Amino acid sequence: MLTPRSTLISIILLSSALLACSEKPEPLTRTSNEWALPLISLESTLLSNEYTVIGSVIADQRIDISSKIIGYIKTLEVREGDLVKRGQLLLNLDDVGIENAILQAQAGVDSASSLTKDLASDVQRFTKLFKEGSISEVKLRKARLQYNTAQEGLASAKAALATARSQRQYSHIASPTDGIVSARYKQAGDLASPGIPLLTVESRDQLLFETFVAESQLSYIDVGDTVRLTIDNVANELTGTVAHIVHAGDPISRTYKIKVKLPNVIDLHSGMFGRAHFKVGETANLVVPPSAIIVKGGLNGVYVVDEHQRIHFRWVRTKRKWPEMIEIAAGLQPGERIVATASAGLSEDDTITTEVAQSE
Repeated sequence: MLTPRSTLISIILLSSALLACSEKPEPLTRTSNEWALPLISLESTLLSNEYTVIGSVIADQRIDISSKIIGYIKTLEVREGDLVKRGQLLLNLDDVGIENAILQAQAGVDSASSLTKDLASDVQRFTKLFKEGSISEVKLRKARLQYNTAQEGLASAKAALATARSQRQYSHIASPTDGIVSARYKQAGDLASPGIPLLTVESRDQLLFETFVAESQLSYIDVGDTVRLTIDNVANELTGTVAHIVHAGDPISRTYKIKVKLPNVIDLHSGMFGRAHFKVGETANLVVPPSAIIVKGGLNGVYVVDEHQRIHFRWVRTKRKWPEMIEIAAGLQPGERIVATASAGLSEDDTITTEVAQSE
């Protein structure tokens, strides 16, 4: 049973609670910061449309080294990946057969030379005897005929010797150009035959980027056009020039081979993977500097400035990126103003007090 005392206490507590509920809480306020930052008034910019394809770096000059004679490989002086100079020895062939052929040809020359000298003496002696009337004219003619035949035999023997000696140079194969050994197909002891590649040397004098473009894009590309190139293992972008267009397409893939001349770069090597970005027309779109983009939660955004100079964060979708600008695919409209240099300290509804006129 409630006593008068307990009833009074309950009434007092209930009245206090009702009074507390009737009081309105004080509103929370946030201090708005003021910033003196440059702004950008967005305008549409004419941008080049790009068509991107993959490809590889290749050597403009790729030489298959083969032998002009048949012989066994005696020594191979280089391996795959070795840098070689013009005239550097690449391999030696077994030259025993060549030296024997030279000795045999030399012996033939010596024999023909001795015979020619003998017959020359006979011609002189028979000529003297004919003048004295000791021999007939027939014998003199026969001696002269034999001498002429011997001279022809000597000339033939000398030609055979020259041919045999010329084979000697083919037993030592040198590099025809400065470059790198990209392939080695034979080992020491293997038989070398004419027309069968032994090594492949790629010249580093000029490197090309080889790629294939779709039939629908071929009309936009001409020899001499500038091409933007990104090579995976090269830090900086490269600029090349279309050097060759092969106007004979693949009937299955409907693509055409294009070769782009590359600049001389130390870290560039044959076989590297990359992408070529061809200009195929133009379109108008918005661009902003990279400093205007701020990342929140893994997404890109910018600070848009309203007519009261207050900033509001807005998400944007970016497209292509360059070192000096970023293309905006969605989220902004021409004529809007954004903060040119965004920072993490900016907050919603902060005020921009100073505007530096800029436009993109």
